[in-house]
Amino acid sequence: MSKIPLAGESFRPEEELKARFRRNLIISLVALTLLGGLIALIEYFALRNIVKNQIVLHILGDAFGLSGLLGFAGFGLGYVSSKGAFDLLAYSTKLAFLNIFAPKWRKENFPKTYYDYKVLKDHEERKTVFPLLWVSLGFIAVGVVIIIIYSNLI
Repeated sequence: MSKIPLAGESFRPEEELKARFRRNLIISLVALTLLGGLIALIEYFALRNIVKNQIVLHILGDAFGLSGLLGFAGFGLGYVSSKGAFDLLAYSTKLAFLNIFAPKWRKENFPKTYYDYKVLKDHEERKTVFPLLWVSLGFIAVGVVIIIIYSNLI
């Protein structure tokens, strides 16, 4: 296989791809950890007077599991979007705002038809967020393990 990119493809060195993957992995991990912490705080203040036994396991299981599920849902939306599922919505929203707020700019610089817009979008590199998938699955697995331990202790 040659290293020459095809038309519409961009050539990315292997190091750059690995660096972007690591950066996105760290961002995903930090974001889901913060989301899990927020969920844990909300649940602690909601349950502190109700549940007395094993409240820490209950809160940690829910925080890891729920933040993992929300991250997985975010990955699903990002993946579907990277395949072009929301292109019509993006085009129509941009078109509406340009017709309302900048009609002259729309006539000069924006694609005239959805087909032209779609052709331009298909030649751009669309990024998927696979690190978010791996971090989300890890959080879900940890949440399931904690919930299993919690259910065996009650």
